[in-house]
Amino acid sequence: MKRLPIWFLLLTSAGACSTRAVMDQSQAQVAPALVLERFLQAANIRDLQTMSRLFGTDDGPIGETASREEVELRMDLIAEILQHADYQIISERQVPGAASPSIRVGVDILIVTPRGTTMVRDVGFTVLLESTSRWLVNVIELVKITGAG
Repeated sequence: MKRLPIWFLLLTSAGACSTRAVMDQSQAQVAPALVLERFLQAANIRDLQTMSRLFGTDDGPIGETASREEVELRMDLIAEILQHADYQIISERQVPGAASPSIRVGVDILIVTPRGTTMVRDVGFTVLLESTSRWLVNVIELVKITGAG
Protein backbone atom coordinates (compact mmCIF):
# COMPACT_ATOMS: atom_id res chain seq x y z
CA MET A 1 0.00 0.00 0.00
CA LYS A 2 2.93 2.37 0.65
CA ARG A 3 4.10 1.97 -2.96
CA LEU A 4 0.97 3.54 -4.45
CA PRO A 5 1.85 7.14 -3.43
CA ILE A 6 5.42 6.64 -4.67
CA TRP A 7 4.21 5.40 -8.08
CA PHE A 8 1.77 8.27 -8.32
CA LEU A 9 4.55 10.74 -7.53
CA LEU A 10 6.87 9.17 -10.11
CA LEU A 11 4.21 9.18 -12.82
CA THR A 12 3.21 12.80 -12.28
CA SER A 13 6.79 14.04 -12.07
CA ALA A 14 7.79 12.17 -15.24
CA GLY A 15 5.16 14.10 -17.17
CA ALA A 16 6.51 17.39 -15.84
CA CYS A 17 9.96 16.59 -17.26
CA SER A 18 8.70 16.09 -20.79
CA THR A 19 10.05 18.52 -23.38
CA ARG A 20 7.57 17.65 -26.12
CA ALA A 21 5.86 20.76 -27.43
CA VAL A 22 2.11 20.63 -27.10
CA MET A 23 -0.21 22.92 -29.01
CA ASP A 24 -3.78 23.24 -27.83
CA GLN A 25 -6.69 23.54 -30.26
CA SER A 26 -6.98 27.35 -29.94
CA GLN A 27 -3.29 27.81 -30.82
CA ALA A 28 -3.67 25.50 -33.83
CA GLN A 29 -6.57 27.57 -35.14
CA VAL A 30 -4.93 30.99 -34.67
CA ALA A 31 -1.34 30.20 -35.60
CA PRO A 32 -1.71 29.98 -39.43
CA ALA A 33 -3.33 33.44 -39.61
CA LEU A 34 -0.70 34.94 -37.30
CA VAL A 35 2.14 33.49 -39.36
CA LEU A 36 0.57 34.81 -42.54
CA GLU A 37 0.04 38.28 -41.05
CA ARG A 38 3.67 38.42 -39.92
CA PHE A 39 4.81 37.24 -43.37
CA LEU A 40 2.79 39.97 -45.11
CA GLN A 41 4.18 42.61 -42.73
CA ALA A 42 7.73 41.40 -43.41
CA ALA A 43 7.09 41.44 -47.18
CA ASN A 44 5.84 45.01 -47.02
CA ILE A 45 9.03 46.26 -45.37
CA ARG A 46 11.23 43.85 -47.34
CA ASP A 47 12.44 42.05 -44.24
CA LEU A 48 13.81 39.10 -46.21
CA GLN A 49 15.29 37.39 -43.15
CA THR A 50 11.93 37.23 -41.35
CA MET A 51 10.23 36.11 -44.55
CA SER A 52 12.78 33.30 -44.91
CA ARG A 53 12.00 32.08 -41.38
CA LEU A 54 8.24 32.01 -42.10
CA PHE A 55 8.32 30.44 -45.60
CA GLY A 56 9.25 26.82 -46.22
CA THR A 57 8.35 23.17 -46.59
CA ASP A 58 8.07 20.02 -44.47
CA ASP A 59 11.90 20.16 -44.32
CA GLY A 60 11.85 23.52 -42.52
CA PRO A 61 12.13 27.22 -43.28
CA ILE A 62 13.73 28.12 -46.61
CA GLY A 63 16.28 30.20 -44.69
CA GLU A 64 17.63 26.98 -43.16
CA THR A 65 17.37 24.71 -46.21
CA ALA A 66 18.54 26.81 -49.19
CA SER A 67 21.55 28.93 -50.06
CA ARG A 68 21.59 32.56 -48.94
CA GLU A 69 21.60 33.77 -52.53
CA GLU A 70 18.56 31.67 -53.49
CA VAL A 71 16.69 32.75 -50.35
CA GLU A 72 17.35 36.43 -50.95
CA LEU A 73 16.31 36.26 -54.62
CA ARG A 74 13.09 34.35 -53.90
CA MET A 75 12.05 36.41 -50.89
CA ASP A 76 12.86 39.69 -52.66
CA LEU A 77 10.72 38.71 -55.67
CA ILE A 78 7.83 37.66 -53.41
CA ALA A 79 8.14 40.91 -51.42
CA GLU A 80 8.03 42.92 -54.67
CA ILE A 81 4.82 41.20 -55.76
CA LEU A 82 3.18 41.40 -52.32
CA GLN A 83 3.70 45.15 -51.73
CA HIS A 84 0.32 46.19 -50.41
CA ALA A 85 -1.61 49.05 -48.84
CA ASP A 86 -3.94 46.78 -46.88
CA TYR A 87 -5.25 43.22 -46.63
CA GLN A 88 -8.04 41.27 -45.03
CA ILE A 89 -8.19 37.56 -44.23
CA ILE A 90 -11.49 36.35 -45.64
CA SER A 91 -11.35 32.57 -45.23
CA GLU A 92 -9.48 29.67 -43.71
CA ARG A 93 -10.01 26.03 -44.53
CA GLN A 94 -8.15 22.78 -44.19
CA VAL A 95 -6.44 21.49 -47.33
CA PRO A 96 -7.74 17.96 -47.99
CA GLY A 97 -5.22 15.27 -48.87
CA ALA A 98 -2.15 17.32 -47.93
CA ALA A 99 0.89 15.34 -46.75
CA SER A 100 1.23 17.65 -43.71
CA PRO A 101 -1.64 19.41 -41.93
CA SER A 102 -2.25 22.48 -44.08
CA ILE A 103 -4.61 25.44 -44.05
CA ARG A 104 -5.52 27.55 -47.09
CA VAL A 105 -5.95 31.15 -46.00
CA GLY A 106 -7.80 33.38 -48.46
CA VAL A 107 -6.78 37.03 -48.42
CA ASP A 108 -8.13 40.10 -50.17
CA ILE A 109 -5.08 42.30 -50.84
CA LEU A 110 -4.98 45.94 -51.87
CA ILE A 111 -1.86 45.84 -54.06
CA VAL A 112 0.29 48.92 -54.66
CA THR A 113 1.52 49.44 -58.23
CA PRO A 114 3.11 52.42 -60.02
CA ARG A 115 -0.33 53.02 -61.59
CA GLY A 116 -2.14 53.03 -58.23
CA THR A 117 -3.79 50.39 -56.10
CA THR A 118 -5.76 47.33 -57.12
CA MET A 119 -7.89 45.03 -54.96
CA VAL A 120 -7.02 41.39 -55.64
CA ARG A 121 -9.63 39.04 -54.23
CA ASP A 122 -9.04 35.71 -52.50
CA VAL A 123 -5.30 35.28 -52.93
CA GLY A 124 -4.58 31.84 -51.50
CA PHE A 125 -1.77 31.23 -49.03
CA THR A 126 -1.21 27.62 -47.96
CA VAL A 127 0.27 27.41 -44.48
CA LEU A 128 1.57 24.03 -43.34
CA LEU A 129 2.40 22.57 -39.96
CA GLU A 130 6.13 21.86 -40.29
CA SER A 131 6.57 20.63 -36.71
CA THR A 132 4.40 20.34 -33.62
CA SER A 133 4.62 24.06 -32.98
CA ARG A 134 5.72 25.77 -36.21
CA TRP A 135 3.56 26.81 -39.15
CA LEU A 136 5.18 27.96 -42.40
CA VAL A 137 3.82 29.70 -45.46
CA ASN A 138 4.29 27.10 -48.19
CA VAL A 139 2.37 28.19 -51.30
CA ILE A 140 1.27 31.65 -52.45
CA GLU A 141 -1.10 32.14 -55.39
CA LEU A 142 1.05 34.94 -56.84
CA VAL A 143 -0.45 34.38 -60.29
CA LYS A 144 -3.65 36.03 -59.03
CA ILE A 145 -1.64 39.18 -58.38
CA THR A 146 0.65 39.17 -61.40
CA GLY A 147 -2.08 38.14 -63.86
CA ALA A 148 0.32 35.65 -65.48
CA GLY A 149 -0.95 32.26 -66.49
